Amino acid sequence: MSGNIAAPPATVAPSGRPRGILIIDDDEDVRRLLGASMRHHGFAVWLAADGWEAVKIYQSHRPSIDVALLDVMMPGRDGPGTMAALRELDPQVRVCFMTGYAGRYTEQDLLSLGALVQKPFRLGELAERLEGWAAPPASHEDLQESRLGDNGPGSLASRESSPAEFPSASS
Repeated sequence: MSGNIAAPPATVAPSGRPRGILIIDDDEDVRRLLGASMRHHGFAVWLAADGWEAVKIYQSHRPSIDVALLDVMMPGRDGPGTMAALRELDPQVRVCFMTGYAGRYTEQDLLSLGALVQKPFRLGELAERLEGWAAPPASHEDLQESRLGDNGPGSLASRESSPAEFPSASS
C-alpha cells in the first residue's frame, strides 16, 4: 500500500460548478471537520457558527449553495428556526439536519422538514448522501428514506464494518 489517498471526484451541479454546501453548527471543531471533509469530497463549502450567520451567508451566496447541513440544537436560532429563515429567502432550499440530541424535536418532526442524519455517522457516506440531496429536486419520500444512523436494516449503525468517523456528541 502506497499510503496515498486519491481524492474523490468533484460533485458538480448541472451548471458545471461544484455543488455548494452551507454547514451550520455552533461547535467550531465540528464545523471545521465537516468543512474539510466536504471540501475533500468536492463540495464548495460555507461555514456558519449560528443561524443568524447562516442567513447572511445564504443571502450572499444563494445561487451557489445547493444544500444546508444544520445542527438541530444551537443557541439562539436552532436548526428548524434557521431552516424557516432560509425558506423565507428560498422556499426550495434543501436542508439536512444532523443531531446527536434533538431536544424537543422528534425524528418525524425533522424528517417532515428535510433530511436527517443521526450522529455518529461516517463522513464519506454523509458526503455521498449530501451529493444526492443536493441534486435536482428529490421527492420528500426519497429524503425520508435516506437517513443515516437510524439503526435500521441497511443503516450505517448496523454495518459491522463501519466504525464511526464522527463521534457522537450532544450538540
